[in-house]
Amino acid sequence: MARLLRQALAAGLGMTVVAFVASAEPPTDSELAAKIDAAATNTLTRPGAAGISIAVARGDKIIFAKGYGLADVELNVPVNADSIFRIGSVTKQFTAAAVMKLVEEGKISLDATVQTYLPDFPEKQWPVKVRHLLTHTAGVWSYTADEKFMGRDTSLELTPTEMIALFKDKPLEFEPGTKFSYSNSGYYLLGAIVEKVSGKPYATYVQEELFGPLGLAHTRYESNTDIIPGRAQGYTLKDGKLANDKAIGADVPGAAGSLLSTPSDLVRWEIALSEGKVVKPESFKLMSTSAYLTDGKKTNYGFGLGMNEWEGRRRISHSGGIFGFSSILISLPEDGVVVAALSNSEAVSPGKLADVVARAAAGITEFQPKDIALSQADFARFSGEYAFDGIPLEIRLFERDGKLWGQATGQQEASLLYQGEGEFRASFDPLVKFVFTKESADSFVLHQNGRTITANRKK
Repeated sequence: MARLLRQALAAGLGMTVVAFVASAEPPTDSELAAKIDAAATNTLTRPGAAGISIAVARGDKIIFAKGYGLADVELNVPVNADSIFRIGSVTKQFTAAAVMKLVEEGKISLDATVQTYLPDFPEKQWPVKVRHLLTHTAGVWSYTADEKFMGRDTSLELTPTEMIALFKDKPLEFEPGTKFSYSNSGYYLLGAIVEKVSGKPYATYVQEELFGPLGLAHTRYESNTDIIPGRAQGYTLKDGKLANDKAIGADVPGAAGSLLSTPSDLVRWEIALSEGKVVKPESFKLMSTSAYLTDGKKTNYGFGLGMNEWEGRRRISHSGGIFGFSSILISLPEDGVVVAALSNSEAVSPGKLADVVARAAAGITEFQPKDIALSQADFARFSGEYAFDGIPLEIRLFERDGKLWGQATGQQEASLLYQGEGEFRASFDPLVKFVFTKESADSFVLHQNGRTITANRKK
């Protein structure tokens, strides 16, 4: 998540993006297609872009599915609607659904400890429950935070035992339930629990229990040896030039991020999940309802799904980022709109594009941000250094030339446009919103790419 926030903050600089707030009559399918074509074509002009694939559904019908750019730059192979991409952390909702199927069968209890199913996993200073792993509130150190490990020869295949050995002996970072901290290790453990309880490899279980029954013919577990028709090559930027992505062992992301799919399959999946065709409605409700911390604070994350209020409506979503690829899957339940967008370049997140598509499909009309002048008292109130909850990212807010500016860790500076009532919009992208608490300016909530995250003033 931290990487995606950094990418989104940086990628928007210098771009003009239209924001929206009110509802209007949704466009016809042909009008929507024209809007998507224009937005996708514009996205492909960004540095490091290779290919993009998008699918949109209204109700239970896919009304748009199309690829743009190149799936393989060296061979000049275009992206089409069935090109297969790595989906990174969008995998987590599949893992959560697998867990919930086993919960429904009475084989897993959400309130059982990890050791109930993985007896070799060491006891910690506090008990860790399955529920904590699903909601990223377990305090289990995430192996992807180890820069040395992630910078090694990542093509090396590691077994689940070897992967879990990377973090099993580390103490918990906090008492479970007291904080939210995104942990790929937690979801890796959930995959191991699925394997232990079902008696099948994770890849086999999700294929037989999820992909096969739902007819998701283009969704599968990653492999570096299998021939996978239609698989796109991933790319990155290196010294300002497009380059092939780093290889990664298929079992390194595991149940946290090793699935491949297409936008159409992801949209079908989201529709089936919400309609009770994957797990029972009560299970989906748990998946799509925010967890709460012990202090009553809302996390805006359920089981493998993020949720928040977005432009006056409920939004359920998850993004993913993995070597060479970026992904996002969005559902607007009140509008009956589902959008999936995939990029085969880690330098180009499809989040902004997906937002534009979702707004167009839902008929959300344009909004022009204000630029209200700030008083010296306002500058004194808002300026300072803030740290984001749960991710290693900080931001400094300061006055310059009569405007409030922000600079996030390792990022360029950007000015903020004041909307009044403690709300700012980023000048590079009015869809990025900073909302300060009305009582004080000791914290603000960042709204970006359909996600929310709180930042607190550093003492």
